[in-house]
Amino acid sequence: MIRSHRASRAGLAILVALGLLAAACGGGDDGETAPDAGGGQATVGGEAEATPEPEPATETAPAEEEEEAPGDLTAPTDTVPPETEEVTVEEEPQFGGTLRVAVEAESDGLNPTANNFAVSAYVATYPVIEPVAYWDVNGNWIPHLAESFTKIGDGSSWQLKLREGILFHDGTELDADDLVATFQAQLASPIVGLAVRPAYSVDGVLKEDAITKIDDYTVQYSPIRPYGAFPRMVTSQLGQVVPSEWLARRAEDPSIDQMPVGTGPYMIESRIQDEVTVLVKNPNYWAADLVDVYLDRIEIYPITDSVVGAERLIAGDIDVMITSSSEAILTLREADGARTIENLRSSEDFAMLNTQAPPFDDIRARQAITFATNRDAYLSLIRQGTSPPADTMFHPDLIWHNPDVVQETSQPDRAGPLVDAYCGDFPDNCTDGKINMELQYSGPSVIQTRIADLLIDSWEDYFNVTEQELLQDDHIVQVAIGQYNVVTWRQFGEPDPDFDTVWLECASVGFISINWPRDCDPERDALMYEQRAITDLDRRVEIWHQIQQNMRDSYTYIFFNYTNWTVGARDNIRGICGQRSPDGAELFCNNQGRIWLQGIWLSQE
Repeated sequence: MIRSHRASRAGLAILVALGLLAAACGGGDDGETAPDAGGGQATVGGEAEATPEPEPATETAPAEEEEEAPGDLTAPTDTVPPETEEVTVEEEPQFGGTLRVAVEAESDGLNPTANNFAVSAYVATYPVIEPVAYWDVNGNWIPHLAESFTKIGDGSSWQLKLREGILFHDGTELDADDLVATFQAQLASPIVGLAVRPAYSVDGVLKEDAITKIDDYTVQYSPIRPYGAFPRMVTSQLGQVVPSEWLARRAEDPSIDQMPVGTGPYMIESRIQDEVTVLVKNPNYWAADLVDVYLDRIEIYPITDSVVGAERLIAGDIDVMITSSSEAILTLREADGARTIENLRSSEDFAMLNTQAPPFDDIRARQAITFATNRDAYLSLIRQGTSPPADTMFHPDLIWHNPDVVQETSQPDRAGPLVDAYCGDFPDNCTDGKINMELQYSGPSVIQTRIADLLIDSWEDYFNVTEQELLQDDHIVQVAIGQYNVVTWRQFGEPDPDFDTVWLECASVGFISINWPRDCDPERDALMYEQRAITDLDRRVEIWHQIQQNMRDSYTYIFFNYTNWTVGARDNIRGICGQRSPDGAELFCNNQGRIWLQGIWLSQE
């Protein structure tokens, strides 16, 4: 076993820092890293009703078009102790005070058109830069800044109508020009554009009418393929809107990425990157008569060692923290004066294989490493009972989960013949009858080093492993440009799986690829685009079952466990869950670690 460490190459990392868009993963104390792609957990239901729009609209999307998926997304599963649920207390909410929040990492900026938005960025920006749509507690999209969405024809176009009279923090009014400018800035971004372009271009050529201004408050989106429920795609970073005037200033001064302007109930008062971001109450919040905003001030601290964050919460230095670290979760569970709100239905932890570079461009090598992986040891020693094993990308509680897909780990006897056959055909890629490979991960990280040692211990009879520990930015860049063999990663877990297609489709493969394994399968693409275009829930579920089988048969992911996204809170913190949208819908709580801070209040008891 050979260990190697590299320094970060800041220039390229800035170019493709690739926390991009809105979702799927993020770095953490556990060390898995990847950009964020959009949502959170997964169980989708019917679509929110859309109000009829002016011509050229021909059809709206009523709720009854799609059957609702069963289940409350925020409820803990059976593997989580009952006491981890949100505490319901009959008290009169209190106004005022300061909330101190710990997040597991820092973002390179808070501009949704340019920066890396993983969990930490969402926690900081949701109170400031609101999205046009979001998710209710059952996983249905609901309007937020938007008044309505209208489906045109077969969904080849959708119209978004904004609420009127909404002001940004700088006093300008939110209108269609801001939607157009935000979209164009995201499309032009070398980071965020990676998530936007596949939906609006063919062979790299953008549709001329990708976005069109209809009137002062209405725009029309026209992706290259029909969407049965387009609003799902603008529920997170791709739906957060900033003023066109601010974007014009930003073009001259990118440093203002640290101090964006939004429409939300809080404004950024100050920000010292890697230390603290301070939010203060917006006295002119547009929805102040519709939702209660309790806190005067919110302070957000990046604390990269989640166990330290948990200890500071217990000591009273921090009020709320978000983590997926097993040690931190166990610390919080056992503490007096604290509680946890845990979600096991969101993203998955796994190892990921590069299908376009030796040795894992050969399926025999991918099968061999899958069979040799000791997942049981990983779950016992790394997750310590905080997370259940994962066979595929959806938790068994969710309708999308295919129970017939079983992860083929802990079967080392099956690996040997495959390795022998591979080395017989490619002797230059082997030494002493073992396949030569590299395992890459982010660090420095005690937990990631422990994971690497455990995995290598299960692989060493069949593989000669060189380790590459990289700083997180460089790690993401190397994966994006395909300079890896195997990495540990965390991803998936959106409220609707359609958002996960960006990580799987052929259009996401290129020199810079967010289809990280670089595994292009036209048949899988056809399935993904079929389910995107329809609202028939039964057929969509059937398709996602087929996609999971396809992924299993390609041997590109070795699933370990379902990520346990945990919100830790002191006992005097109220209102984390149960918050309401301006229209009164209960919001999805602990959405892959993302929470809305504006409805939280401090009990005086």
